Amino acid sequence: MRVLITGASTFFVPPLVRGFGLRGVEVTAADSRWFSMGKAARHSIRTLRLPLLAKEPGGYLDGVVRELKARPYDLLLPAHEESLLLAEYRPELETLTRLFLPTFANMWRLHDKTSLYRVCLELGIPAPLTVIPSSPAGIVEAIGGLRFPVVIKLPTANNCAGRVFCDNPAELTERYSRLYDEETRRGNAAPFVQQKIEGEPIYTLMFCDQGRKLGEVMYKPLRTYPERGGTSAHRESVEIPGIAELTDRLARATSWSGFLGLDFIVNQEDGQPCLLDANPRATPGVQLGMLAGVDWPGMMIDLLEDRPVEPRSARAGIRTRTFLLDAAWLLEGCAPQRHWLASAKQRLKKYRHPDWELTSRNEFLETGEWRCTLAMAYQGLSGMARSIVNGQEIGQMIFDDLNYDAVTAEQLRQTRSKRTSLAASPKVESPAGG
Repeated sequence: MRVLITGASTFFVPPLVRGFGLRGVEVTAADSRWFSMGKAARHSIRTLRLPLLAKEPGGYLDGVVRELKARPYDLLLPAHEESLLLAEYRPELETLTRLFLPTFANMWRLHDKTSLYRVCLELGIPAPLTVIPSSPAGIVEAIGGLRFPVVIKLPTANNCAGRVFCDNPAELTERYSRLYDEETRRGNAAPFVQQKIEGEPIYTLMFCDQGRKLGEVMYKPLRTYPERGGTSAHRESVEIPGIAELTDRLARATSWSGFLGLDFIVNQEDGQPCLLDANPRATPGVQLGMLAGVDWPGMMIDLLEDRPVEPRSARAGIRTRTFLLDAAWLLEGCAPQRHWLASAKQRLKKYRHPDWELTSRNEFLETGEWRCTLAMAYQGLSGMARSIVNGQEIGQMIFDDLNYDAVTAEQLRQTRSKRTSLAASPKVESPAGG
């Protein structure tokens, strides 16, 4: 059996590679880097370098298709936002291999945060009150139903890119106008405004097959990067039946297949879980789920071989961290700011001695994957260097090769549409002697 895993530069790909490899599956790791964590994994028997997803989605897709035609694969498994690209051109890919993906329409409905809000209203899933302004003019009046503080978000951003908190009307007016101008100048969708909810964040990751939830891990972030809410750097598995019911409802309503990560916040006022965001792909919960008893590769192999899969939930109380995000969290506290020295000392102390005991401290060294640790260090240092040069956050630079840009995606649609139209047009012969 062969599996092609794309998006291999994410830190949650090596556990998947290992899971498949230990069962004798031949794994090819693919991304746009010459050296990455997935490619460095011991059980990656083959590597494939693809064009940059954000800038050349057409080249990325063509590279995947060429590989599938050159070698037979039993499964194509996307790990990050290339899931959107592969789902959109799924008819072409399904003639070559198997994919666990929903329809592109359902995937985009959840990926776009404004569309996700409408889905929540349809399904009766609690979500923060959301306003989608038509322009910056009269923004304060437009959000009359919200109370401060509020948060500005971008519809399809990840890693907290573009997220801005506003505590009063003056901040909202200035920050929304600035972000609106930046995004419309780039050809992106305008930002929206959402009620900020205070409470405990809870993240989930599930794997489904045609709307049936087969595996799920639910966890609370013990430490996040950025610190004011972001990707979990330290996490602990939990069990919350009310949230499990909501994730099951969403999976069934969308006939979901593959990975789906959901971000909730439990409102401290009434204890109600509200859905904030959806990631139609794998997330850092992959490794935690495997440590807590959810065998993602095993259930995929069973599906490929038409064996029954018994649904499994992760056991609670397992704690782990992601070294790369933890290091970024430490550096965030060392950035120039007021009381810099005191802040840096406090961060270093918490970094060395967390307030909780970890089940797994280093996801790679504990499994003998020292090359993955080198690749992680390389990706972290290169991301840091590019962050210094262009002024963007380290987190965005570390994962900038994984994002699917809406503007270039639309350009690809138009190009392939023209190509299809030309291919379907009847040929007209030249007149004799012309």
